[in-house]
Amino acid sequence: MYKFLLFDADDTIFDFLKAEAVAFKQAMEESGLVYKEEYVEIYSEVNLKMWQELERKEITKPELIRTRFDRFFKKVGIEADSTAMRENYQVRLGQQGFLLPGAVEMLEKLYTTGKYRIFLITNGLKDTQTGRLERSGISKFLEGVFISEEVGHEKPSAEYFNAVEKAITGFDRSQALVIGDSLTSDILGGNNAGIDTVWYNFRNKSNNTKAVPTYTIKDLTEIYTILGE
Repeated sequence: MYKFLLFDADDTIFDFLKAEAVAFKQAMEESGLVYKEEYVEIYSEVNLKMWQELERKEITKPELIRTRFDRFFKKVGIEADSTAMRENYQVRLGQQGFLLPGAVEMLEKLYTTGKYRIFLITNGLKDTQTGRLERSGISKFLEGVFISEEVGHEKPSAEYFNAVEKAITGFDRSQALVIGDSLTSDILGGNNAGIDTVWYNFRNKSNNTKAVPTYTIKDLTEIYTILGE
């Protein structure tokens, strides 16, 4: 039934929280700022909120990148120029290729069957995601990667998925599956595009959104059952 598998990147294939924590600590130290362990969680909350604002088109991606550390500094009471922190963080984040447990094995198994065309769909930044892909070693399983910065639209917009459809030869929405952890980006995006979805809810979150997943899983191996493997 399903042939085109559209995997989200962060917190679906990549361990973003781990990458974020490592890059944040390194960037704070390189920027000459005092690092505190509790800062990571605070920054993560600020960052997530801004990405959700981007999904709702309340801010632009350049605005997000330019101001998220300003928001963080204000929240924790740090007086500093965010430029160095912003630049150091982006470089360091692109060097983190951490993957979630089971991600490589799952991609390899699906790829080896020869039944599926596997793609990565992400709202992340081009330089960051390209660097992480190179370090992760998963590119050999992917037929293509769709980074919103290159596509020109963000998930969950229908325009993003229209561009994906146009770029993939023979793409059929009825044979496609969006797999991701974000209700507001991946699942709602699939809903908007008329594509079935798999919500990878490994953190046991509640669905308080208007997004409606076709399937819900808590372990990546559950994808095999959905696909009939």
